Amino acid sequence: MKTSSPHQISFANAFADLYLDKENGEFALDFRRQEVTVYLTIIQYQALVLLIQQSVEDNEEFVEYLNWQKDPLQCDDSKVIEVCGPDHIVCMSCAPNCERVKLTFDLGMAIDLSFADFQGLSSLVKEAQADLEWRRELLRWNMTENGPDFAAGGGD
Repeated sequence: MKTSSPHQISFANAFADLYLDKENGEFALDFRRQEVTVYLTIIQYQALVLLIQQSVEDNEEFVEYLNWQKDPLQCDDSKVIEVCGPDHIVCMSCAPNCERVKLTFDLGMAIDLSFADFQGLSSLVKEAQADLEWRRELLRWNMTENGPDFAAGGGD
């Protein structure tokens, strides 16, 4: 479900809430069942998006466990599937036999998610990325964030 105000865009489902603060250029990712909120910069958010896309598009074995095409509870105890984000801003490891996905952020924190939580987060990110207003804000921030010298020298 999307909500939008003059200062914020947010998406929510049963697993997480994703907030974009239009004024400050920040993201908040609220994991409902863990009662943990992670605040991300645009670069950290983009790393998370790439990590999620990579994990569900490029890692067939992980997706088979995630969707229960293979029974994760029948998995070898030592089985670990790991995907890393750009410059290790976000990393993910999956232990199928525990039905858990662990997201580790460069901020010095890790979130332990169930498969359902991870799927919920994945669908939330996909919904946000497909939204025109959300993408417009990201583009606007990218233009100012990636060229701070140009932005600072422009109108001062």
